[in-house]
Amino acid sequence: MMKWNTLKYLFKEGIVGLWKNRVMALASSGTIILCLMILGMSYSVVTNIDYMLQQLEVKFGITAYIQEGMSENEILKLKTQIENIPNISSVHYISKEDALRAFSKDSKDDTIFNDFITDNPLPASFEINVINIEYQSQVAEELNKHQELEVRYLQQETDMFMKINSTINTISLIIIACLIIVGLLLMTNTIKLTVYIRRKEINIMKYIGATDWFIRLPFLIEGLLIGAIAALLSVIIIVLSYGWLSEMLITNLMGMLNGVTFKSTSDIMRTLIPICMIIGTSIGLIGSGMAMHKHLKV
Repeated sequence: MMKWNTLKYLFKEGIVGLWKNRVMALASSGTIILCLMILGMSYSVVTNIDYMLQQLEVKFGITAYIQEGMSENEILKLKTQIENIPNISSVHYISKEDALRAFSKDSKDDTIFNDFITDNPLPASFEINVINIEYQSQVAEELNKHQELEVRYLQQETDMFMKINSTINTISLIIIACLIIVGLLLMTNTIKLTVYIRRKEINIMKYIGATDWFIRLPFLIEGLLIGAIAALLSVIIIVLSYGWLSEMLITNLMGMLNGVTFKSTSDIMRTLIPICMIIGTSIGLIGSGMAMHKHLKV
């Protein structure tokens, strides 16, 4: 175990080394910041697409129109059968009168309901929600087996969102992996340059009996600080950018989104901040360790 004074000395050496090599440290930090910003943007996009899909599941579920002439008992029996279909979260029955009342309210014409109450052209229906939007096609196939139902749902829109989500997930993973590798390489080169400048000092310390950890720790601290500072700056940039972009998109696309919202900044950051800090500091530590490995073999 190292003594407290020794640890303080090594931490001080790490901070001094960071300041002496501030130009290279700034370059390394910039790369890590870029890496984490793209990671943050990718995570925000993927998370919001999933969040929007969840809202669409509720807002645009499956509608099954009931054929005319069915009695209340038959409708209740059919409702029970539908509820037993796997992956369905809720089934809501809308009578002909409820459908006409809703149509009258949407049209803002109070006379429609009274004019058509005795000759209602609207069918009764079931509003069906699934536990996950990916199960909509399977549930629709099961519903189509009932001849007394006419099933409608946003099949093309659902498939499009699923493909977009899958594509973005794949691209994000590839980009993140590439950026982490680039961050590690630049961090390694930064520490290598520092080690090269101090190679004689390191060799002397090895010959007089200094342990590997005594030599390595200041460089690890330097890498850790670079990664932590970069992570902190990237989080600040992501918070400011996400808040501004989400507000702008909601304002400009309110009609197109039709009530669908984005995740709040706090919800995004609750997960993203730990991810950025862990990845940033890990790149710093691993990069420093990789750079030191060669020069410790004296």
